[in-house]
Amino acid sequence: MVNHWMWISIGAAVLVAIMCICIGLMLFVLTALYDSIGPVPPPTLPASTETDDEPCALFRHLPFLKPHLAWTPLGDFPTPIHRARLPNLLSSGRAGTFFLKREDLASPFYGGNKVRTLQHQLASCVLHHAMHPEARFLVVGSSGSNQNVAAVVHGRRVGLAVHPFWPMHDKPDLDNTLNFLSILSFNPPIQYHNTTFHTWRAILRSLFFSTDKVFPMGGHNLLGILGQVGGVLELAEQIRRGDMPDVDVLYVAAGSACTLTGLVLGVCLCRHLGLPAFRSPTFEIAAVPIQPEIARLERRLGVFNAAWTAFVPLTPRYGFRRVARFLMQTGLDVNLEPLAVAFFGSHVRLVTDADLVGKYGAHTTRSLAAAAFDSVMEIDGPLPAWMESTTTKEGRDVRPWLCGHFVAKVFAMLVEDLIDEDEGCENARTKKKTRLLWQTKSLVQPRGPADEWSRFVELTAASKGLATWANKGHAHSLLRRGRVHVPDGRPETYQGLMTSVNI
Repeated sequence: MVNHWMWISIGAAVLVAIMCICIGLMLFVLTALYDSIGPVPPPTLPASTETDDEPCALFRHLPFLKPHLAWTPLGDFPTPIHRARLPNLLSSGRAGTFFLKREDLASPFYGGNKVRTLQHQLASCVLHHAMHPEARFLVVGSSGSNQNVAAVVHGRRVGLAVHPFWPMHDKPDLDNTLNFLSILSFNPPIQYHNTTFHTWRAILRSLFFSTDKVFPMGGHNLLGILGQVGGVLELAEQIRRGDMPDVDVLYVAAGSACTLTGLVLGVCLCRHLGLPAFRSPTFEIAAVPIQPEIARLERRLGVFNAAWTAFVPLTPRYGFRRVARFLMQTGLDVNLEPLAVAFFGSHVRLVTDADLVGKYGAHTTRSLAAAAFDSVMEIDGPLPAWMESTTTKEGRDVRPWLCGHFVAKVFAMLVEDLIDEDEGCENARTKKKTRLLWQTKSLVQPRGPADEWSRFVELTAASKGLATWANKGHAHSLLRRGRVHVPDGRPETYQGLMTSVNI
């Protein structure tokens, strides 16, 4: 009997040791992925660190960062703020109103929140490529990944050939198929990895056995987060200028949580710097995690703000720690980590309802119902310079693209909040909350110089799974109708949704 229990104890100890080793290895790999593209100083020191016309919002407010952090201009900033109306949304036929932070208009090549994410990352990659011309630059994402499109498009703009590879298909949807086609139109070298083993083997080879660099999922690393911090500083400047009232609720979709992490840190930084924004004691960031597995873990374990996640890369708490430490090392006079942790615990509302989150990359019933408002939404506000001439000439619709992959889910939350607020107000003159949607999906669906249709037909002929995925991907927007069908379809059925870009 003693021997029996001894062997059970030994077996349990071995299992625990194996688990600890596996967890340690996983954290080691994730840390290497997080740090693959890190901060580097610019090739030449700036002549002045204090200038009113500094194009980077982060450097305008934290000029001490400039000698330590390479940056390349990729977008047309500041992105405008628009007032939006949803006719007949509320009781008595009244419209629901809110504001839009038009991150989708950040670039004529490809907009969305990934532009800010990439401005420091690509600058670092360009300098690395100058020292290591043999290096490859890999970006990992699902078939409909916005990150993959952004990295390929803007990488091309700075002279880098970014290699996308797709370890998985998300759910069929025309928006996802269009992202896949956009990537093909720039003719990058692509890789498929149909198993977890092959995916991680490729990542490990690039991380540890070459000079390659790997963009983390969703661009979530120190540099990506700093880009989003700059976006919050820019918003605070716009509020100070009177472009919109101070915000009560800021809505954002949370995929990799890079943007969410940057928004939280940015708000804490704005308050520390005394900027006249986010001053309401009830101000909150409302977020919908779009990964069903992550949403499930949040419902059961509260992983987003759990203390142990401060040591797990690609989580908000880890981002708070790493960014706060970097800022203090370079000159900031406050530790933002405890401020961000406290803010996240009391001023971030995570909605993880299974019927809203649904499946990764696809609409839910609630998001579809909300996205149907895109065809009646009324928009008022200035356009960026690159749109001033083309919008009138081309008849471009400037209403936001409410994709089921990301932004439609948090938009559904905003619409429901507007209705709930209206139904809960006994006095019509009661002050309504000022709500702002962080519009992360690009308005521009780019089409490069290559023949994406021929290559897509070739790929789907070799992969039945890819063909089935594309053929099941239907359009859900009344504004943006299209169809992709192989092998007997035609490119004309979807190319009207794309914008030709010359890079």
